[in-house]
Amino acid sequence: MSHKIQIVLAEPAAAQLQELAAAAGEPPSTLAAQLVRHGVDQAANDGKVRQPRQAPVIVASRSGDRARWLEPWGGDTGWRGQMWAEIVALHGRYPNTLAHLNDEWWTDDAHTEMLCALAVWRSDLDDAGVDPREELYFHSQLTAYSETLRQEGGGVTKAWKPGAPPEEWAG
Repeated sequence: MSHKIQIVLAEPAAAQLQELAAAAGEPPSTLAAQLVRHGVDQAANDGKVRQPRQAPVIVASRSGDRARWLEPWGGDTGWRGQMWAEIVALHGRYPNTLAHLNDEWWTDDAHTEMLCALAVWRSDLDDAGVDPREELYFHSQLTAYSETLRQEGGGVTKAWKPGAPPEEWAG
């Protein structure tokens, strides 16, 4: 995200900026932005301001690939086995939060996608989390999903018991 900021320069500095911009073949505003970025970077390197938070790296997938938490087109038993294991691990880590997860959740696309997304998110945080706010946001979303599960009901007799994947999942 970028922000437009206006600055006022005294005449001598404005004239020098104009000269430098002309020599570089750039508009003065572009050169001014570069100079300001350089100054802010230098202040961060000198410890005068905090380093900017690194933006998450989003790697473009190969054409036709789906997000990791969605089953590949046409099905994939390897993906299903991996995802089942990650969801079992997620439930093992947060058994109280996911206590209202109904048996046969995998027959509902919304629950399947939510659980797979949460499992992938948890895995990514464990492997490469850098900001505690990411952890807090994960737990906020996990709690919201838990509340959805509680409101849907089902009771203890319909609660999912983690174990081996059913035949229709492993299929």
